[in-house]
Amino acid sequence: MKAYKREELGALTDEELEAREKQLRESLFKTRMKLAVGQMSKVADIMATKRNLARVLTTRRARQIAAKA
Repeated sequence: MKAYKREELGALTDEELEAREKQLRESLFKTRMKLAVGQMSKVADIMATKRNLARVLTTRRARQIAAKA
């Protein structure tokens, strides 16, 4: 999975960030299920998805803080 860049996420609207978060959460769930049933052996995919999700959540939170200030 390709790592998201800060500039790339900063250019997205709030709705697009929310959609990206939802997509990443679904992907993480499906990947975990595949790992649990033995269909997948690449744990790196789970780690990359979690990192991208964290980047999206960090960007959303930074915008919330900036809006309050």
